[in-house]
Amino acid sequence: MAPDAARRPGGLEPKAFEILASEMWDRIPAELKEGVDALVVEAGERGHPSLGGIHTLGECVTESWPSGYGDSGDVRSQLVLYHGSFRALAEEDASFQWEEETWETILHELLHHREVAAGESGLDDLDWAIDQNFRRHAGRSFDPAFYRAVPADPDGGVRLDSDVFVEGLSEPGSARFTWRGRDWTVRVPDSDKTLFIQVRNLAGGRLCVVADPRISVFRRLLGRRAVGIERLLRHALPALQAGG
Repeated sequence: MAPDAARRPGGLEPKAFEILASEMWDRIPAELKEGVDALVVEAGERGHPSLGGIHTLGECVTESWPSGYGDSGDVRSQLVLYHGSFRALAEEDASFQWEEETWETILHELLHHREVAAGESGLDDLDWAIDQNFRRHAGRSFDPAFYRAVPADPDGGVRLDSDVFVEGLSEPGSARFTWRGRDWTVRVPDSDKTLFIQVRNLAGGRLCVVADPRISVFRRLLGRRAVGIERLLRHALPALQAGG
């Protein structure tokens, strides 16, 4: 394979891609690959089942045979890479790095296998949250609590790709939130919807404040909750401190 083959528009041909993936797979210690029967490269492209423009680079196809003792028993997997999806992304993005993306995809899918074998679901939760965020960006319906599936970082934010989510506290006419140790407010309308507020002047415009509506205790006892989702674009201002 030519040194710059992975950098040309369109990148690697299927056979060269298969060789690259196989070489990477062979570098992973055998004990970490236990339970994985094969790494398979398919020539075709795999897209999102309902959202256009989203490409699935790989997946972990897993079967489990429960032991009868309450655990997952024997877990066998096959990792699949889709050359067509890699090619599609490379054609859309001239900076696409074939080697880096191939390595990252193999490790990601291998981690899926190991989590299933261990009875864990952290990576599945992350993938689900990322999928819901894709739906949000596409203007499709989504679960408004999707970001809660991912643990927050020490700053209190949940990071999904380039987006950061923090929760805000609704007040009359505004929502208050904390970002990197400082309190901020954004102007919001009175609403019975969950607000997704994109903040233009923090985190490069990728910060999203999520604020549930103020609902009285009486209404909560009646089972009233947020009805729908409202998207806002706002500029945040430093919050005034009590007595300030």
